[in-house]
Amino acid sequence: MRPPPGWSAILLSAGLTGCASYNAMWNAQQHARDARRLEQLGQTSDARAQWALAAAKARTLPTDKALVLRVEGLAYSGACRDAGEPLARARANVTDPALRERIDLADAECALAAGDPSRADTALATPLASRDSERRSRAEYAAGRVASLRSEYDAAARHFSRSRVPGAAGRALVSQQRALIARATRTSDLQPIVSELNRLLRTVGGTDDAIHLVELLTQLQAEPQTPGARFRRAEIARDSLQADGLAGQLFLEMAATDRGSLFAPKALIAALSLLPERRDSIVSLLDSRYAASPYTRVFHGEPSVAYAVAEDSLARELGIQVGRTVAAPATGRFDAPLPGPRGPKLP
Repeated sequence: MRPPPGWSAILLSAGLTGCASYNAMWNAQQHARDARRLEQLGQTSDARAQWALAAAKARTLPTDKALVLRVEGLAYSGACRDAGEPLARARANVTDPALRERIDLADAECALAAGDPSRADTALATPLASRDSERRSRAEYAAGRVASLRSEYDAAARHFSRSRVPGAAGRALVSQQRALIARATRTSDLQPIVSELNRLLRTVGGTDDAIHLVELLTQLQAEPQTPGARFRRAEIARDSLQADGLAGQLFLEMAATDRGSLFAPKALIAALSLLPERRDSIVSLLDSRYAASPYTRVFHGEPSVAYAVAEDSLARELGIQVGRTVAAPATGRFDAPLPGPRGPKLP
């Protein structure tokens, strides 16, 4: 029996459409496979390019798998700004558990790119418990990055050590050293860490973060020659390395070495928040030795027209560009003059 007139054209068109969709999906999946292979080889830039192609190929396809692949492609290619709408659509419509875990991982990647650890934590809850070892490994790696973002280096090391993502083992070892830095209380604690980081850079992959760490630690070990340089050294320990105990000690040493410096009372005030157990003795010293300092007056909530001038003087000594000096108002209260953070921040 022959089909009615026109049916042949309709069937042919449907077949061509189905074939085109199949080819587009096959191409998208192939780009995704190539991206994962390049990630395993450590070729990050090339992997991102393949993820972008996967997202483009999957863009017009109507299936859940294509939508998830598009979300992944946008997230892992660095195009998170374009991932919001497809991500929301995928969360609303996709029900398959494995696909939802892939959505979660892509969401966590974009949360990390946005510097939003809370959102990343939420997205990673299910993938961290996944039965699929590859997705669980990727989730552990992302969780390690979240912990690093929060300066929780012991937790970061544990997460990285449970991941098989290339470079995870190296990041775990560097995180262990960052945890030791955070617990340091004397500059003499730093030399064994520098030696270990240099060894890791020579022998272990995934340790590039250690390069900048070594540079900062070397700065801390050098003996500064001016009050401003000593103050800056303490800021680096606090702001760049999150070594609060060491930073507090360096602020106290600066105040003791440079008793007559305009910035000595500011160093004492900075030490207060880092060494709370020594608060009473530090405040007593501040009040007895530097009662007239604009920093002491502002610390106690009193007006001081000299405060802004002192801040500009410190900024100039540290080599930081300042604008027009604005005198503090004659009335009102001020926040405690805590310095920084001025960085430099680690990547």
